[in-house]
Amino acid sequence: MMRKIMISILGLLVLSTAGQAATQCRAPLAPAIPDGKTAPKEEILAALSTIKKDFQPAIKNFQNCISTEKAAIGDVATEAQLAEWDQLFDAAYALETMVANKMNETIRAYKARAAAPAEPAAEKKDTTN
Repeated sequence: MMRKIMISILGLLVLSTAGQAATQCRAPLAPAIPDGKTAPKEEILAALSTIKKDFQPAIKNFQNCISTEKAAIGDVATEAQLAEWDQLFDAAYALETMVANKMNETIRAYKARAAAPAEPAAEKKDTTN
């Protein structure tokens, strides 16, 4: 899943830098998401907070920027510009979805780990015979 996120990020960056003339909008980077199998609760909560407070608003701002540019150019936009804006908008949505899915996986893994019974200590053998 992390590989998909990285590919999406690279795709957004390539699209936004390749069409510098077409858009001034800047795509946000996906936040780091900890491994729910090993990360402490505080780290997972911090990542969730970052997603909600920083990443999701940044994605929405990016998509709004694209929509605003597209509307401002209007009928004089080329087919290439329209296609680029649509690709960027869709890639931002896909990135947001992948980040949300990865965070959900992390939370599920953490909950499964927290719900698992603690491993019992090795039983001591009675050597007092």
